[in-house]
Amino acid sequence: MAWTDLVSGCFGFGTAPFASNRPDEDVAKGAIAAAQAEGATKAEFAQMIAMYPRKYIKSDQLLRERIREDAARLDKLWKVSPAY
Repeated sequence: MAWTDLVSGCFGFGTAPFASNRPDEDVAKGAIAAAQAEGATKAEFAQMIAMYPRKYIKSDQLLRERIREDAARLDKLWKVSPAY
């Protein structure tokens, strides 16, 4: 399964933030490890997770805040994921 197929599981449900609880974080670590194994960059992964909340959040201000929070979690997880 491609890493892009794993991204939706990192959100738990439609409007949930990226990797906001332990089960979602575990899925995110697996998706990140798969992305790294396939040679994807953190920027490519960030772009993919930024697309997901756009389906549900219509407010530009809320969307920017959400993407910023999701990107911060990605930064943290991306650094630790090779040991996963």
